[in-house]
Amino acid sequence: MGPKHSKFSISILFIIPLLILASLTIPHFTTIQNGADVYLQSETITEQDATENYVMLRYDVEKVPKERMTPSLVTALKKPDDLGQTRVFGVLEQKDGVAELVSLSDKKPAEGVYLMGWLAQTTDREYRQNDHYIVNFGLDRVYVPEFGHRVAADSVQDRTMTAHFKVLDGNSILREFQTN
Repeated sequence: MGPKHSKFSISILFIIPLLILASLTIPHFTTIQNGADVYLQSETITEQDATENYVMLRYDVEKVPKERMTPSLVTALKKPDDLGQTRVFGVLEQKDGVAELVSLSDKKPAEGVYLMGWLAQTTDREYRQNDHYIVNFGLDRVYVPEFGHRVAADSVQDRTMTAHFKVLDGNSILREFQTN
């Protein structure tokens, strides 16, 4: 092995991790720059951790009535899957300044603003019994720091909140939230 070969090997060892890091950060920054502004309404559920305070948010778009699910999604949900979950796409529409879920499908929309998430598999019996399903769009956990002697999570309990997201290609990034 000559000196040129060892320099090449060392440079590859540094370049590969940088490429991996860039591949993870580029979608995040692209969503912030080019994503659509989406405002989601939520109910608040406060959960305090031993070391930190979190506000657990359940957004209205995550509670999906089965009437908004496409027939192909219902069929896909009833098929057994190794993961036990089905990838879903929730199409959003802006109404009165807040985004609402129009439909939930297992097919990626060709256009418009949508969120990508996961929905648990179901059986025929469970499907007939349930009026709605909870979709995991990955929007839940928000860190709230302490302000002085009072914990900010206590101040938002039992209030609705509006969260501002940037959404692009099913991915979302929380920008800010405010209590109503």
